[in-house]
Amino acid sequence: MATPNPTDEPDQAASDPKVDPKVEKEIQELKEKFNKKKFTMDEIKKHGNEDSPWVIIHGAVYDMTEFQLDHPGGPDVLQDIAAQDATEEFENILHTEKARKMAKKYLIGKVKGQTVGDLFQTNESSGNDGSGGATEIEPTTMNTWVTVGFLVVAAGLAYQFYLKDRL
Repeated sequence: MATPNPTDEPDQAASDPKVDPKVEKEIQELKEKFNKKKFTMDEIKKHGNEDSPWVIIHGAVYDMTEFQLDHPGGPDVLQDIAAQDATEEFENILHTEKARKMAKKYLIGKVKGQTVGDLFQTNESSGNDGSGGATEIEPTTMNTWVTVGFLVVAAGLAYQFYLKDRL
């Protein structure tokens, strides 16, 4: 299934018979939104404050004003990256597909002169596309197993030292 990649280039999804009509419609809506507004960096820098924080992710501009209080990391996270390219920070957090879909609501345009990247590409390339074919252990799962292993070893050592003192 193709993922929305709104750019100014011709719509390749329309010629692909495998593309779901809902996805094709979403791609078209995103392209129309991008064609409406292109922001310069000077315009974006005016929104580097807590009153109206805008962020850039993969060349797209998002107005995070309404979302900042609901952001799981808190408003400070968004305010720290306001009016900046936050692509690296966004990807380092390993945002879920749900979070990536939520981003659409706050999309207001693109950075003038930049190519808009695919918000879902990194998520899919890591095997986290929801297809069930993940080839890597997700970091959160790995952290859980490491923590459980550490606790088992610590409990074993504590038990051993406790018994030595009793005998």
